Amino acid sequence: MTDRIDALERRLAAQDDRIAELSAAVAHQEDREAIERLQYAYGYFMDNRMFDEMVDLFCDDEPWMEIGQRGRYFGKARIHSFLLDVLGDGRWGLLRDEVINHVQMQPLITVEPGAMTARSRARAQVQGNSPPTTEFFLLAEAIYENEYVREDGVWKIKGLGVAMTFYTLLPREKIWFHSAPPSEAFPPDQPSLPDDPGLGRQFAPWHFTHPVKGYALRVPASDPAEGAR
Repeated sequence: MTDRIDALERRLAAQDDRIAELSAAVAHQEDREAIERLQYAYGYFMDNRMFDEMVDLFCDDEPWMEIGQRGRYFGKARIHSFLLDVLGDGRWGLLRDEVINHVQMQPLITVEPGAMTARSRARAQVQGNSPPTTEFFLLAEAIYENEYVREDGVWKIKGLGVAMTFYTLLPREKIWFHSAPPSEAFPPDQPSLPDDPGLGRQFAPWHFTHPVKGYALRVPASDPAEGAR
């Protein structure tokens, strides 16, 4: 009887160890997915010149940002001014027919022991015609080396460093925003998503709220009459 009890206790102990191991693996994967989602949100906000929303992804405790050879900025207020006033020329959102794509790719995420800090290396492919009157179309590529911190139980960006690989400007004849029209021979069951009047093209509504602050996300249509935000 004693042998059976000892065997049962060893089996339960082994199961407890395995449960703890799997729980740690699940928590690690959840952290990786949260950080990846955070970084992808940054890319979408950069796409749409949503500088206020980008800054809200950063932690409160001395975050930093460095893009190319423009120098490093510390603190959320200075990061916001750099994004809006330097990169954004004082304008939030996109003008009509303006395109910026900031595609985040190949993230390699390392969660540090203790799961309170993390790092990632990723790539970005950049395309754009900002401002929309420019005669060129920009193509660029960059490498990110970023830092993250868990603040108040939420993963946030601690530091974002971008080393640009290359830039190139391509002369362009035309950029267009509309696909082929609905088929008359085989009509659709309902109309497609209409153009947003402020952007001059379709814009798929955000299905998620801000990943750190939780507020609803706006259509990034810039109103030049409003000036800087």
